[in-house]
Amino acid sequence: MFFQRTGLHVTSRTTRNYRSSLSFHPVHARTQPLINATYTRQRLNFYLSHATDRWQNIIFSDEKASEVDVSGIVYWIPYGCPRPTHFQSQVQYRVVIFGAVWYDDRSNLVFIHGRINIRTYVQHLQATLNSHLRHLRRYYFTHDRPTWVHTVLAHDWLLSNRIRCMDNYPAVSPDLNAVESVWSWMNRHVQRNHPNSQQRLERLVEQAWNTIPQDVIRGYINNISNIL
Repeated sequence: MFFQRTGLHVTSRTTRNYRSSLSFHPVHARTQPLINATYTRQRLNFYLSHATDRWQNIIFSDEKASEVDVSGIVYWIPYGCPRPTHFQSQVQYRVVIFGAVWYDDRSNLVFIHGRINIRTYVQHLQATLNSHLRHLRRYYFTHDRPTWVHTVLAHDWLLSNRIRCMDNYPAVSPDLNAVESVWSWMNRHVQRNHPNSQQRLERLVEQAWNTIPQDVIRGYINNISNIL
């Protein structure tokens, strides 16, 4: 409106130069979990219960969406300021995966199509873990979405395979779930290879899952004690 009233014109080059003079730089928006007072208490209780534990018999699992943004929208902020958390980018290619890692191995990777409910969640558990069950007896199972894990159906399936569910694992605690670090490693692998189609994105995600060294996964698991 100001330029319409005054008849002034500012070129895109002038805008870029002025933006640079203010030390602005491009970033991608990120999401940030909300940790309220209840979650804080849960994390404290979890810390008090497991601060000295070894984590080599824990199954870390979660689902993750991998996306390729084609909106072209970039948010600009000054250096040293936090990135915006309230914008969501448009997405052209997207996959949702479910997997689990533990100290000596990883599960099968499952591509999720459609919504997850109690029954499909158990189906994903079966698809990821069935071929590994004989090595996972007396392990503990943890997941950052306790609504699905803490159901009779999921508990029954885990217990029937001699896997115990870590019921006091605090929600909204990705820093305590080693598989989240695996997702980050995979994301860097995918981004380096520039997926330009849905099929290529899926291939790169699966390739990343199969490529990450087990020693790297062990390092993520060993680091949990340092976080606690």
